Amino acid sequence: MIEVVDFQSIQEQMNQAIAINVKNTTLQDLLQSFVNSKKRFSFGQLALVHHHAFGGKDPEALRLAAAIELLILSFDMFDDLEDLDNKNELWMQMDPAIALNAATTLYTVSQHTFLTLSSPFQQQILHAVNKYAVQAMEGQHEDLQNSISTEEECLEMMKLKSGSLIALACVSGMLLANANNPEVENYSYQIGIAAQADNDLRDLFNPMKNDRSIQKKSLAILYLQQGYNKHAHDLLTFFSSGKDILEEFGDFKYYKQKLLNSGVAQYLNVISQVAINRAIRMIEGLKINSFQIESLKFHLIKNKTNHKER
Repeated sequence: MIEVVDFQSIQEQMNQAIAINVKNTTLQDLLQSFVNSKKRFSFGQLALVHHHAFGGKDPEALRLAAAIELLILSFDMFDDLEDLDNKNELWMQMDPAIALNAATTLYTVSQHTFLTLSSPFQQQILHAVNKYAVQAMEGQHEDLQNSISTEEECLEMMKLKSGSLIALACVSGMLLANANNPEVENYSYQIGIAAQADNDLRDLFNPMKNDRSIQKKSLAILYLQQGYNKHAHDLLTFFSSGKDILEEFGDFKYYKQKLLNSGVAQYLNVISQVAINRAIRMIEGLKINSFQIESLKFHLIKNKTNHKER
């Protein structure tokens, strides 16, 4: 039986950290409303699963998971404010200045929560957290610059932007268990690439996604620019036209068929599957028991759509 991580316990720890660190009741209530609006805490769960997989039993693991989720939430908010995306999120429905201050507060609360860990491995954890956080910011910078021109550059950006956050969670949980295996970082990067490729594919089929309307460089756009067939050309013309799907194609089903005929959907699926296969080989090579290997595979791969990509 695959172990299930307690969603509510992570949420309670996050709200407790906010209550301890933020004295302004209006700001406290606002931040807790963001936490309570979340439907999953997959990054905190990855930290807990890795802690257990490597033999850890530290009672502070839940606090670590909460700190990670507070950090991820702040990054999600920064990302949405930068991209003007995900309009349904609470923080996108208020004064951007207030939302930005709230995101900065969450980031700071997360850092303070990491500092409250009494584990002898606290410094190693903090070093890893800051390393992967900066890598994710570098990946986001590359994405915002929109200057990527090759598949290799795009995969590296995806590795940094998405894979680094998965590595942050997985490696932190492992370090709290007094273990250190470089393969955890390596397969985290591969899972990040796969999850981002899946996310890019979903965005193509999402008529409300903002990334497509501003022609943000992605694997999908780079593939279509190769001009393998007329369908690819038609899609690129559409993306740069500013029209909506119904205006250009008359029917969403016709647009969907265009995506399939262009080959871009199949291409993104291949990119994702190659990365998944690499990750599976690394996970199955870990020197831990088979139950823990299956648990890692479940939370990292079968559950990968729960890793919200930036």
